[in-house]
Amino acid sequence: MTEREAMILNLLAEGYNNKKMAELLQLSEHTVRDYVSSLMTKFKAKNRTQAVVYGFRVGLLK
Repeated sequence: MTEREAMILNLLAEGYNNKKMAELLQLSEHTVRDYVSSLMTKFKAKNRTQAVVYGFRVGLLK
């Protein structure tokens, strides 16, 4: 997992939407969407919630 993906995962866990994450990280919403999609693919998650749960289960989130 890249440093940026870890940042996105942490913000997902905090409940931020793509628009707010884009503002905080000074990225486009499209770029944030791509990062979220990449995380979901890596984690084999069907949705954002499953991605966050997986992050907690494997110790990527505390």
